[in-house]
Amino acid sequence: MSVIVCLKHVKHGLQRLEEKLRYYLYSNVFKLVKVHRNKIILNNFYGKGYGDNPKYIADEIIKQGLPYDLVWVVKERDTTVPDRVRTVRRGSIREAYEFATAKVIISNVKRKYPFYKKKGQYYIQTWHGCFMLKYIEAEVEKKLSARYVRESRKDSAITDLMLSGSGLASEVMHQSFWYSGEVYECGQPRDDIFFHCTAEEIRELKKKHRLPQDVKIAVYAPTFRDGDESYPYDMIDVKAVMDGLHQKGSSEWVMVIRLHPNVACQSARFQYGEKVLDGSKYTDPQELFLMADLLITDYSSVMMDFGLMKKPVFLFVPDLEVYKRARGVRGFFEDLPFPRCRSNEELENAMNDKEVGVILLTERFGREFPDLINEIKLQRTMPLLIEIPDRHGTGRRKDFITSYVNEAIGLKL
Repeated sequence: MSVIVCLKHVKHGLQRLEEKLRYYLYSNVFKLVKVHRNKIILNNFYGKGYGDNPKYIADEIIKQGLPYDLVWVVKERDTTVPDRVRTVRRGSIREAYEFATAKVIISNVKRKYPFYKKKGQYYIQTWHGCFMLKYIEAEVEKKLSARYVRESRKDSAITDLMLSGSGLASEVMHQSFWYSGEVYECGQPRDDIFFHCTAEEIRELKKKHRLPQDVKIAVYAPTFRDGDESYPYDMIDVKAVMDGLHQKGSSEWVMVIRLHPNVACQSARFQYGEKVLDGSKYTDPQELFLMADLLITDYSSVMMDFGLMKKPVFLFVPDLEVYKRARGVRGFFEDLPFPRCRSNEELENAMNDKEVGVILLTERFGREFPDLINEIKLQRTMPLLIEIPDRHGTGRRKDFITSYVNEAIGLKL
């Protein structure tokens, strides 16, 4: 045992030495190296596979045949990337060199160590959530470590462009990210696949992930809990959910468990088998969502990604009040057009309810019949009532409602 402990200390010491050397080279040597005008380096969750927004930007560059040198940061050497993409190990001295010489840096997370952006470099922050449901960054500054806040502020100070899916998301980015720069409301690059993928391509994806072609897929994808490593993500009654799905029709179902990368290590808490599969190691959840027929999540913004495909979404939130106090969710969480279930029983009932739906009501109707609206909201779980601005008699332009929806979910209708 003492030998193992000793080796761990040696490994940690070598990592610290490499880190110090990297910092020295970055600040004293690499800053003098010329920027390569055609090099783009991309980072996804600190090297956790080929996925999320950076992946789809790289894929589009490859698709268009643009002559860029693409470098992908990896944590594992065996990470699969396209032939056009080079890899560099996260935390290595060579990674520091690649960052120092890249013309464009693209990342979906804040930098974890100092990055000295040089003149002529351009930094794009795509982030990794399409809709800011949870309070983040500056909004929860007191709950974050001083080091994270310091490095996040530095990251925002050198960011040239952030990508946003809606006007609301843009406002949150300016308010919460200590950021005053440009925000481009173009939607999430990772969501393009939902609108351009063919049935044949979906069949090929199922082959790639070894999923049966003739079954329906339910995905359970909860977000992580800050500072609560003991949270029982396996609280959901998988067997009851599967039994309920099988009772809905003649189709066969499988469930894929996909935990957030921050807590993927807890995937072992679930019991897997032929009908329950571990999807926490999938580097690209968008492919998984594209193949899926139903999503169960909680406070994760993936509900919005999935909702773009007009597939059913259920929110399993047994810790809603605790989560509100610990992390905080925005006021509109209560008005989301997805069933909210506080227990396994509520989840099972909601999934078996064939009458589940959403009713859109104008503000005028809400003003004229407040008692009726309040009675339904307070005494019934379904249908969900969503109030939208009036189209007539307000002086607004004729396409106001579609524009309102565009702003709310980032779609171009």
